[in-house]
Amino acid sequence: MRWALVLIALAIVTAPAGWFGAYYLLGRDTATRADLEQVSTALRDLTIDFNNLRQQVEMLEQRGVGGDETITFSDAPVASDSLQDSFAQVVLIADRREVNEGMSTASPSYLTSLFGPPRTDLTQDCQTMTNPVLSGMLRTENVGPINVQMLEPAIISLRQVFKNVEIFEPELYERIRSAGSLCVRLIRGSDSSVSTHSFGLSLDLNIDGVTDTLGDDRTQLGLILLSEFFQREGWYWGAGFGREDSMHFEVSREKVEQWRRLGLLPDEAAVAAIMSGAAPAPQ
Repeated sequence: MRWALVLIALAIVTAPAGWFGAYYLLGRDTATRADLEQVSTALRDLTIDFNNLRQQVEMLEQRGVGGDETITFSDAPVASDSLQDSFAQVVLIADRREVNEGMSTASPSYLTSLFGPPRTDLTQDCQTMTNPVLSGMLRTENVGPINVQMLEPAIISLRQVFKNVEIFEPELYERIRSAGSLCVRLIRGSDSSVSTHSFGLSLDLNIDGVTDTLGDDRTQLGLILLSEFFQREGWYWGAGFGREDSMHFEVSREKVEQWRRLGLLPDEAAVAAIMSGAAPAPQ
């Protein structure tokens, strides 16, 4: 649909040039050099206008502008990122329960069934991870714009996510801030449910250090843009939770299973051997 707009625009902007050329080159007995240069200049100006139009359409496609939205084109040069002044703006999340299509969450109960609890004496406060299956895989490292403490496969994946952001959204990259990664604890207000941050496979982010409001179905525009980069690498966005948590990003269940198949996370047999002491914990 959007490229149809471009083709229509092309027909509109080139039609006058065709009429102009026909008048001078066909409607007269001879065409002077000045006539030809005038036609050439008109065509060149129209080509520049069309290329500018095409760039703006491509930029809108990359931004995900819907076919039903009103599109206004400008004669001004296309900026490297026209949304950079709006990254921190809080907006409504459209169809948020559908934003993780094709992926499912790696819930704490699911991760506990795979690897065991992150520690046996969980409280409301952040504590160290004592699970021998996972603790040896924890790393504290820089992944680009932030530092994190997470499992090694997640850190490698995060570096790829942020490298893509740095290439395609450099202004956004510079404004990414962390609101925390590993925190081994119970969910606030619960005496049994484990926080998703307890396994070293999730983190919270924001733009410019402004923390998102939990459960209001709204988020910073920059987080919406970031979610696309995370989802391409198999990360689940917390905007899709029953209670919206859009600053939260976690490795999806499908990605966890892929890493287990590749040997990047311990499989069932390896976990059993580690827990029984028959095999050393991964390092």
